[in-house]
Amino acid sequence: MSITNQNAKIGLAIIGCGDIGQARAQFARSYSGIGWIGVCDINRELAQSVATQIEADFVTSDASELLSRSEVTAAIIATNETAHYAPVSLAIEHKLSLFIEKPLAVDFRQSAELSDKILKYGIDAVMGYTQRFRHRFLVVKEKLDNNQIGQVSSVSARGLLNRTIANMVLSRANDHTNLTPMVASGTHMLDMCLWLMQGSKPKAIFARSTDKIFGSTGSKDTTIAVLEFDNDAVLSINHSWVAPENWPGGVYGMQIGIIGTQGVIDIEDMHRDVILASSQHQPAGYKRPSASIENKAASHQQSRNVDFLTSIPFGQKSQGEMWGPIREETFSWFQRLQTGVPTPHTTAQEGHANLALCMAIDLAAKTGKILEIPDDINELANQFT
Repeated sequence: MSITNQNAKIGLAIIGCGDIGQARAQFARSYSGIGWIGVCDINRELAQSVATQIEADFVTSDASELLSRSEVTAAIIATNETAHYAPVSLAIEHKLSLFIEKPLAVDFRQSAELSDKILKYGIDAVMGYTQRFRHRFLVVKEKLDNNQIGQVSSVSARGLLNRTIANMVLSRANDHTNLTPMVASGTHMLDMCLWLMQGSKPKAIFARSTDKIFGSTGSKDTTIAVLEFDNDAVLSINHSWVAPENWPGGVYGMQIGIIGTQGVIDIEDMHRDVILASSQHQPAGYKRPSASIENKAASHQQSRNVDFLTSIPFGQKSQGEMWGPIREETFSWFQRLQTGVPTPHTTAQEGHANLALCMAIDLAAKTGKILEIPDDINELANQFT
């Protein structure tokens, strides 16, 4: 990455004004290196509300209109998961630096196309894998980079989500074919494991899934997989997004164990260190959809009176501001744009590889057979639905 003009102000376009887009917009307004901000959402009223709140320079419901503005030098794509392809394509055409909430696209071929174009045109594009900016994982990454436990031989990872997130993701999409627990949320845990495993390349997968709750929607409940790598390391991964709505973990809990030839690292990230119990109902980590998508026979609203605080992976609001990894991640990206300094962000190519591997895990679970991973995982495209 080349060093840029540190005195040059960033002209920022924000496409998508939901919770995450709003948070990043607020950070942008407080960052001195931002010289111009435009916001866009298909809901013009929401876009105008955010624009008023942050005193944006421009507001529209047309992404093309915003991305073609001469003031824009970088863009944040924060639409819902199924609507990334069009704005990312437009941003690539205008050669903008990009911050893209995961995934690049839920359609594999579209994701591969975007990844290839970003690489071809030399665009600096990163993705929203906020877990990389949490202090505990940065510390672990440093220890592994310094060879503190020798060569990593095995990793075990377990992720558990409150089902509110599954209902939210599934309720805002018509096609649930690729909106599985692995693709929609397990990708964060997979990205973390691959980042900590320092470039190990998967060569075979065995997996199984269950679908007793979300099967009727075309999705899955839990997926368990074992991955073998080219350096003989092994990763076992267990991801579920069906903990009941009254599960105290607001969103994401993880446990990761890393075994090396000279030591071990054990990461407890279930957020049980700060627990709130109250007679008052506690809000979910994300906004609950107006209608649950899950099987009504298995669904009922439950009171949630205990909360594992800090279990929302991107952070929480305090004193009127958002704090946590999303803040670190966003400001780090702004600094990356102005100075060219390397950052821990997931690149667009890594993001596409994460999607490919998540879909490969789902494919292995569907076939029930060991799936051999070709050198170019894109060769599996015809097998992905």
